[in-house]
Amino acid sequence: MFWKKWKKKERIETVDLTENGFLINYNGEISQFEWNEIDKLTGFKFDRLTIDEICLNIEAENKIAIATEDFIGWRKFMTELLNKFPEIDKNWEGIIAQSPFKRNETVLFSRIKTEGVFNCTECGKVHSEWPALAFSSPANYHNLSDDEKSKIGKLDTDFCEIHYKDQIDRFIRVTLTQKVKDACETLEYGLWVSLSEKSYLDYKENYNNPNHKTGYFGWLCSNIPQYGETISIPCDVMTRTGNSRPEIFPHQDFDHPFVRDYYYGITKKDAEKRINEMIKNLG
Repeated sequence: MFWKKWKKKERIETVDLTENGFLINYNGEISQFEWNEIDKLTGFKFDRLTIDEICLNIEAENKIAIATEDFIGWRKFMTELLNKFPEIDKNWEGIIAQSPFKRNETVLFSRIKTEGVFNCTECGKVHSEWPALAFSSPANYHNLSDDEKSKIGKLDTDFCEIHYKDQIDRFIRVTLTQKVKDACETLEYGLWVSLSEKSYLDYKENYNNPNHKTGYFGWLCSNIPQYGETISIPCDVMTRTGNSRPEIFPHQDFDHPFVRDYYYGITKKDAEKRINEMIKNLG
């Protein structure tokens, strides 16, 4: 399992403790199995690290050094980390990867607010924030063979291109917010859409412009579980200021169960089922 910290879409240094045999237990302690490596990674020479110690080290060195053995411990650790250091940038992205740590098409990431919880202005209650469900690549790229990916594919965190002989397909990473009818939270998706060459180049040219705000037409290029085929649903793609990823809005007149659920909402039970199924598939 890896943690990456993103600031305006730019990655800073990440230390992967799993490669060095470290795990976080339920008490938030880092268990160490390679004693000679702990000093190299963190500067500590103790047999065990506590949350306080690892937080202080991250604060001092602007470095992420996190790994965990289970989803519950991972969430608990990150919540406590952000509570202790609210000045740390609020946007985190966690990738759950299966051994030997190769990403699947479907991954899970979580954007956790500074407190790890939020106060709802509607009901006044405190809620834990749900993780978001994301895809690391468009389905078009995922379905390529490894040889095709290396020869005609180009993929990074926010852009993807497939260079066929007679055309180039272009994709960008976007978000979608699913309304949940009987909950204060919303379910967030990280998806991919295809754009025209003109729209793709405009977005790429303005990628680092925090004030760029415009709209494009795009086709959904992620197959969302529970719906079967969701490729080629037409969408409005709206960029956002502040270097946030664009948000998509499916065309309401397109007849598809996913589109109907987007506009009419899903239940909290269904949202939690989707999250748990995603975790189960990755674990």
